Amino acid sequence: MAATLQITIDGAAAEPLRFAAAELQRYLAAITGSAAEVRSAQLSGQLLVLGPLPERVPEPPADADGFVIEPTAAGAVISGASPRAVLHGVYALLEQQGCRWSLHGRAHEVVPRLPALAPIRAVRVQPRFEVCGYSADIMTWHYADAAHLSEHLEADCEFIDWMGKSGANAYLLIRHPFDSQLTIPELVPEFNRRGIAAEYGGHVIPLLLPRELFARHPEYFPCAAGGARSEFGNLCTANAGALRLATENAVRYVREYPELSVLHIWGADLWDGGWCHCAACAGVTVQDQSLRLCNAVATALAEQGEARPVCYLAYHDTIAPELQLRPAENVYVEFAPRERCYAHALDDPCCAANRRYRRALEGYAERFDGRVRFFEYYADAILFCGCALPLGEVIAADLDYYHRLGIRQITNLQFGAFSLWAYPLNFLAYAAAARSRRCDLAQVREQYAEGFSRQRDLAAAALRELETIMGPVVTYGDIRRPPLRPRAAAALRPRLESAIQRLGRLAEALAPALEPGGELVALQAQLRYNAAVLAGVGEQLAGRDPRHAYERALAIMENVERRFKGLWGAENLPVIHAYHDAAIAEARG
Repeated sequence: MAATLQITIDGAAAEPLRFAAAELQRYLAAITGSAAEVRSAQLSGQLLVLGPLPERVPEPPADADGFVIEPTAAGAVISGASPRAVLHGVYALLEQQGCRWSLHGRAHEVVPRLPALAPIRAVRVQPRFEVCGYSADIMTWHYADAAHLSEHLEADCEFIDWMGKSGANAYLLIRHPFDSQLTIPELVPEFNRRGIAAEYGGHVIPLLLPRELFARHPEYFPCAAGGARSEFGNLCTANAGALRLATENAVRYVREYPELSVLHIWGADLWDGGWCHCAACAGVTVQDQSLRLCNAVATALAEQGEARPVCYLAYHDTIAPELQLRPAENVYVEFAPRERCYAHALDDPCCAANRRYRRALEGYAERFDGRVRFFEYYADAILFCGCALPLGEVIAADLDYYHRLGIRQITNLQFGAFSLWAYPLNFLAYAAAARSRRCDLAQVREQYAEGFSRQRDLAAAALRELETIMGPVVTYGDIRRPPLRPRAAAALRPRLESAIQRLGRLAEALAPALEPGGELVALQAQLRYNAAVLAGVGEQLAGRDPRHAYERALAIMENVERRFKGLWGAENLPVIHAYHDAAIAEARG
């Protein structure tokens, strides 16, 4: 190739394609030491050309994120089904040159220095999933505190950059009733330049019907089984006024936030989800009540020229497909089996716990004509109470099953920097399995362990061992809410004892290689924290006071550097422990 490289895009290219050209220019300069010139020309289709303009342009796959890299005599052509697909193609080309991206930010990337670009290979990529996204609770940004918000945003910019490089294309910001905003506006420009779809909503049904209306219109609000109306919970969907008002407010969300690509209409985040038991609703399942509102919102959006997919949530009391209503054409089911077993893939025939979730999922897939989005918890630090937990084998098997079932939309809940530290292999396995069913999990683990430098072999072995240690434990939902039924508790107790012993031995095995402030020190702290939390769970099963064990766990985490545990580990994890402590105290009287 010539020493001076030329990058050409269409003069009217969309922002992600312009960003793709800028990224290619920046990385080529770092790799070769030579500046590349970005030019514009009149091109047909979503294209980026490295080198002279070609005589022929390859046709990309039809999928929105599909792309083709075709070498030319003096460069390459990247043709995508969308501007975002071209950006993904640029990163794939750079990977061919030896670039390796990092979950932990651009400062940790591997960018080689070469005298000239290596030969470019022809590639045709069609991702397995049309939506591969992430989700997070807005409240964890602590947006009322300027310092906390700034800290979170700094980490966000690095994570969103990695999302673009790993093929992710959607981000759901989850609002709760006590949130004062629907989005984190500072993130929208980062999404836009990478073509990442912004999705809003969450547990917003209590917000769609303003609570201050209760005094004037109690009939709008849910009726408890005992017959009393309450301002808490969701709404009475049998009441035309309540349904109309909630629908109008949902439409207003879309109009006020035009970047909103998918609207998630979920009920209150409760086990018994706050639905209505009045005479008109008594014979209507909570699933039909929720779907009635989602259908009304989807229909209103379509009628007003604001059509968007609307997500109905299958979660807690709506997890089973007990529906008489048919979903509107643009309504998807968002399947969120939070209390599933993570020791096994969802379709593992040996797992009795997951059997009911599989039946429910397949029932929903049939009821919604395949319009299913899977909401996963592979990096849910609340569910696992901060315990480190590699799940690569389960993730790969899950995604294979979802794909076989015809599911093409997946998201993964995460909690910022803490999740990236505690569940790095889960992010990487999720990204790799979303791209290809032939992902090499051992290679994923070994490449991540390169970040441990001289201790990389030790770290890779420890992470593999950690997966085998924790797998038998995560079978029942929230790790700090163990099953209390005698048979289930008896089955869990020896698994806990084995895990605690193995975690202790593994932590000791790392000790001789520790270097002050290093990544291995933080990994050892994760192992010790896991052991302390599991010891607390064991105390609960034995009917003893677990507070000392959980206090020990928090003390371990308090000593972890903030650059590892992030804002969530410093501010939110103690709150999660306090919530569980209060529940234990209440149960003990």
